[in-house]
Amino acid sequence: MYRLVRVGTANSDVIAKRCRRSTALIERTIYEEILPNLPFPMLHYYGCVEESNGEFWWLFLEDVSGGEKYQPFVKAHSVAAARWLGIMNTSAPGIVAATRLPERGPGHYLRLLRSARDTILSNFANPALNADHLAFLNTIVSRCEYLSMHWSQLTCACQGMPETLVHGDFIKKNVGVRTGRDGIMFLPFDWEKAGWGIPAEDISRVDIPTYWKIVQDYWPGLSIQNLERLANAGKVFRCIVFLEWIAPRLQHESVEQPLSDLRRCETWLASLFRAAEWQE
Repeated sequence: MYRLVRVGTANSDVIAKRCRRSTALIERTIYEEILPNLPFPMLHYYGCVEESNGEFWWLFLEDVSGGEKYQPFVKAHSVAAARWLGIMNTSAPGIVAATRLPERGPGHYLRLLRSARDTILSNFANPALNADHLAFLNTIVSRCEYLSMHWSQLTCACQGMPETLVHGDFIKKNVGVRTGRDGIMFLPFDWEKAGWGIPAEDISRVDIPTYWKIVQDYWPGLSIQNLERLANAGKVFRCIVFLEWIAPRLQHESVEQPLSDLRRCETWLASLFRAAEWQE
């Protein structure tokens, strides 16, 4: 990823992002066919270029990284994010291109969970891991298996939720923020994990009463209690995504950082299990 200084509109900076073709095709669909049909401003998309071998592409996007940062635990941002996601989620079902995106229902997260578990197990032979490390990793594997046993409870929390556009990585490092006369404006980027499905992960850190006020006229069958259960399931899904991202790094010679991240993940999962009142 590169920053091209003062080459964009009004001498603005442009981000040049190199990514694999599969990722580029998802993001190009988002920037060219979906975002222009949503009823709010988006970051400027300059286009894409395919490399000669076709394996990698370049995306060129407005640089919004230098502005205000999205803070999901700040009330004003949580409310604004809920409003933004609510409008996006109720507008996207009318966009045909959005329905062609990869599936992002509970089954997607179960596949990620199993992939993370299998990747952790496959790295047990790494000589950088000592006995204490392996004991801890066995705990993580047990958490994964325990979560698989309770998967039906997460699936139930998603039942009745209409399918819509899902960002899939709606976290502070992927969301630009601008504040003006019309209030807080969100400019999400890095749509490579986007898909069509249940927005549980996206709404897991937003103000649910605000989100409900936006969507209730479009999805009258949903209660605020339904959405709170969905958001709680989304917290588990977010943790799974993090776990699946960390697991492959256990193959490296230096394992201290991935182990530290996995300890955070294990604490997070234990807290979510207690909040769900699942018996361990």
